[in-house]
Amino acid sequence: MWDTETVELMTRYETILGPNDVLLERPFTAAGHTARELDVMRTMLEYERRRGREWLEADGEAPREHVVREHDEERHRHLLVVPDTRALVAASDVTAVGFFGSPREDVDHSVLFELEEELVARMHAYAGMGLLSYYDVEMPKGAYGNLILFSTPDVPVEWHADAVHRRAVEISPSHYHAVRLHKGSISGSLLGDGDIAIERTKYFDFTGGVLWRGLRRFDADAG
Repeated sequence: MWDTETVELMTRYETILGPNDVLLERPFTAAGHTARELDVMRTMLEYERRRGREWLEADGEAPREHVVREHDEERHRHLLVVPDTRALVAASDVTAVGFFGSPREDVDHSVLFELEEELVARMHAYAGMGLLSYYDVEMPKGAYGNLILFSTPDVPVEWHADAVHRRAVEISPSHYHAVRLHKGSISGSLLGDGDIAIERTKYFDFTGGVLWRGLRRFDADAG
């Protein structure tokens, strides 16, 4: 007999997958994508950890806020926003969210960058609600990946309710073929060596004209 949580999930998602389940008709849901994108999230996390350790060593001379826009050796864009460096340095048992989309090639994506800049301008307001950092990195073939860290056990409802965030979600179907949204956690001190443990991946497929939603669970209760 299904428990209440399973029944609720079945009303929200067309398909619920276990860690190793295969959905051949929707290859973008393959678990291998989560594994590859987890490696990207790990690289982003290590970058933030290096910055955080520098701020820790700087003690009182570390900046209170941190916003950096730069390009790496391959000319890929990086945007890192830390609304409160002291909170990030002191954080432990962190929630990690990863966003990875398959962008449409024939669409002007400038509106997404405009919305991102609006969101950056108001991120300091979410520091007190648990937002630790927002990291956006450009990947090959015009794709982008996000790593967002929170000090709370789950994503604060205020983050989902933000008007700019909602607008970005609303226009996603016209800018992406599909989206994978990973939710995980990092145990212990953020500046330690704890790994990102992915608990679930949500899938959003916009290609059929009607939104399709799927969920893959990696936790102990999956399946």
